[in-house]
Amino acid sequence: MKTVKKLFTPLEEVSRNVMLSVGSTQLAILLFAWMFFVPKQSFVPNLGEVLGAWVEMWKGGLFWHITSSLGLCGIATLISIVLSSLVAYATRLPFFKPLGYLITKLRYNPIQGFTLFLALQTGGGRPLQITLLVVFMSFYFVSALISILDDIPEEDIIRRRAERMSEWRILWEVIILDRLDYLIEVIRLNLSMTFMMIVSVEAMDKSQGGIGALMVDTTRGLNFPKVFALELTILVIGIILDESLKSIYKQFPANKKIR
Repeated sequence: MKTVKKLFTPLEEVSRNVMLSVGSTQLAILLFAWMFFVPKQSFVPNLGEVLGAWVEMWKGGLFWHITSSLGLCGIATLISIVLSSLVAYATRLPFFKPLGYLITKLRYNPIQGFTLFLALQTGGGRPLQITLLVVFMSFYFVSALISILDDIPEEDIIRRRAERMSEWRILWEVIILDRLDYLIEVIRLNLSMTFMMIVSVEAMDKSQGGIGALMVDTTRGLNFPKVFALELTILVIGIILDESLKSIYKQFPANKKIR
């Protein structure tokens, strides 16, 4: 009864094992309801239909589409992080600060308007897909990184100056090395937007395959079991990547106490 009371008391600390049990129970109830209580007249397929559609797609080459999407996402993320880090760290130099802050405002500008221009510049295909994702991701990565750098306590910098460190060494140790874990957290928090964007990007050129291209075809065919199966596939992949990055983030000494 004490544990149950804690679950319904605001701001109470509950053990990880209890939360796992509660979460597992809620998920089981949700899946059971999805399996047996979806109205037959509804456009929403039940869990059995979705699983059957997933098996059918797996046999038809779903694995290849998954690897294609992950490859695209990996390449674009790597390029974007390198470029975004250079821009964000450069804002610690006063000369580059206005340019960096201008880039943060560009995240409000819809990239779709530049699609044709970028297609003509890159020739379409995989280069276009990578370019669109890199541009889209970089606006958010730069914004998040600059926000983190702006929040660095001034005392950290003053203390290093008192130790007679050079400004460049402070930049390397305090700004870059000491906040490397935040870079991983920025990737984790913004990767979800990449997965949202990847469907649109892959739909522009379906010759490279990918989950997004497959999603467009199944949606146009009104094959809702396959659409739901693809949505669940993207969700599971996203959760795996999210938890993996979270585990890396927790390995840094300052984050050891994070659950």
